[in-house]
Amino acid sequence: MSGALGRTINIRLVLWLLAISITGCTGQKTSTGSSAIGRRIDVKRVLSWLPPDTETLLVANGPFWMSSFQIGPQGVKNDEVTIEVLEKQFEALTLGLFNSGKGRLEKHLEGKKVLFALEGSRHFRPPAGLGELPYEGCALAIFEDDLDDRRDAFMKDAAQGAVRIAEIEGQKVAVFQEEMELEIWTTFVAFPQKGVVVVATNEKFLRQLLSRMRVAGGEIAFPDGLPEWKYVNKEAHFWGLRHFDRLQAKEDPTSPFGGRKSANIPDDEAVGLTYQCTPSRERMATLTYLSGAGAKITKIEEERFPSSSEPGLTAGLHIQHKELEPGVIQSTYDLSRSRPLGWFIFVFMANLGHAIYI
Repeated sequence: MSGALGRTINIRLVLWLLAISITGCTGQKTSTGSSAIGRRIDVKRVLSWLPPDTETLLVANGPFWMSSFQIGPQGVKNDEVTIEVLEKQFEALTLGLFNSGKGRLEKHLEGKKVLFALEGSRHFRPPAGLGELPYEGCALAIFEDDLDDRRDAFMKDAAQGAVRIAEIEGQKVAVFQEEMELEIWTTFVAFPQKGVVVVATNEKFLRQLLSRMRVAGGEIAFPDGLPEWKYVNKEAHFWGLRHFDRLQAKEDPTSPFGGRKSANIPDDEAVGLTYQCTPSRERMATLTYLSGAGAKITKIEEERFPSSSEPGLTAGLHIQHKELEPGVIQSTYDLSRSRPLGWFIFVFMANLGHAIYI
C-alpha cells in the first residue's frame, strides 16, 4: 500500500475483509446501557499497569459476555447495523487477541462476564508483506469470576498447541505462534491475577506489564496531564486515545510526523486523538483530533475520509465536523450501515496504529 490511506487501496477487498466481522456477529447478546466502571473497576490503577511508553489505548466498558470473535465471510451487502452488532464490533477491536491459540482461549472463556477490557499498544512497524502492522502490546480483560477453573483447563489444553509453556515474572504463560501472510505472530497468554487475563504480542511488553502489576509506582502511561484527557468520556461504552510518539516517527508508518506516510495523514504538529461510541444511545462514533494551533485542522480532518476515494462510503458516514478550539476538531460518524461502518473501522484503526496493508 502506498500513498495516503484511502487513495490507493482496493476498496472491494477491504469491504470483504471487514464484512467478516460486521455483518456476521453471533454469540451471546451484550448488555447495553450499563457500565461497571464506577462500581467495580479502578481505571486509573489498571492503566498504571501499562508500560509508560504505550501509545494507543482502546477500552470496552462492561458488562458484556465473552463469545467468539472469529466470524466467517458474509458478503458486502449494505445492511442496517443493529446495536448488538455495533457493540460486538467494538468489543472485537479491543479483545481480538483473545482468539490466540486457534481460539483455545475464547473457547475456555466463552459465556464469562467481562467487567472491563482494554488494548494497549506501541511501536507499530511495517509488515514483511501484506496484512496488519506488527506491534508491541496486549489485550487485557477483567472478569466477574476468579476463573481458576478456566485457567487450569486452558493451560492443560494449551500444552497440546502452544510452542511452549514459559515462566515470565513468576507467571505461567502459554506461548503460541501463528503464521499470517509473511509474519510469524507470537502471543503470550497469562492469568496474572484472579479474574484477569492478558494476551500480549511481545515478551518485553508482557514483562513490563506483569512487573508493574506487582509493584506500583513510577512513570505511567497516559498521565493526567495529556491534553487528550480533556476530550475523553470514560463513561462511554467504548472509548480510547492515541498520543503520538515522536520517537517512533522514522519506524512507524502510521506516524503523522516526518512527511507523507503510507497509512496516516502527515501533520508535524499532531498531538493525538480520542474516540468514543455508545451504541445503546446512538449508532455514532465521535473522534476528536488534536494538533497545533497553527495546523490546517479542517483540511487534515477532511483528508481522513476523502470523498474522492470512495464517494458512496464516505457519504454514508454523514460526517459532521466541529472545531472546538484552535488545533482541535471533533467529528461524528454515522455507523448505522454496514458498508460505511467497514470503511470507518479500516481507517479508524489505521489512525490508531493498527493499519492493514493489502
